[in-house]
Amino acid sequence: MLAARRNNVSVAVLALCLPVLTLSTACGVPDEKHPSTDAVETARDGQCQQFESFSGQLLVGNPPPVRTGLVPAQPGERMPGPARPRLDSVDLEPTLDGETVTFSLGGDGSMGWSVRFVQAPFLRGTDGAVPISGSCILQIDLTSVDSNKAGDGPGLPMRLTPDGDASAVVEALVYSSSATVTQSFVGTRSSTPEVTVDPSIDNRAITVAITH
Repeated sequence: MLAARRNNVSVAVLALCLPVLTLSTACGVPDEKHPSTDAVETARDGQCQQFESFSGQLLVGNPPPVRTGLVPAQPGERMPGPARPRLDSVDLEPTLDGETVTFSLGGDGSMGWSVRFVQAPFLRGTDGAVPISGSCILQIDLTSVDSNKAGDGPGLPMRLTPDGDASAVVEALVYSSSATVTQSFVGTRSSTPEVTVDPSIDNRAITVAITH
């Protein structure tokens, strides 16, 4: 199962205490140097036995300071848009007891991320279910991120599959960003997979580790 601190309240705020989020310890309110993490438990039915979801923020690179005030510094000068990170690559790699899905980031800016199990996976802005196999479906959303390289075409995902039938992951689908939101879906072989999330400032990456 996801190693998480549970709370009967809808949201429990976790601070990033270790380089890898084991999702089991909270040490206070996160500061701007560390990604923040929220744990949310939702009721679900069906074969999958997982319930939790997690979210946080990650500062990528060195974004420029936000200019305050409503008037441009020079006449006719346009205010620059917000700096956003970009998704450079997504990799599915084996580990000793499962797989990792690593989202490598570039550029500069602040972004949000969420990881949660869903009953019915839907792509943002559509009514059709995402065609993905697995006992549990893990949805990973990256917000305020630019990416036009993730999918194989408009509306078509990049499909990642592990080697062998003993893997923890059946397949992963990565869609290119829509309105600065990049969505990925991971189908797991087990109905009780264990997940850890590592949002790394130093590595400029978010790594989701999945085991049986």
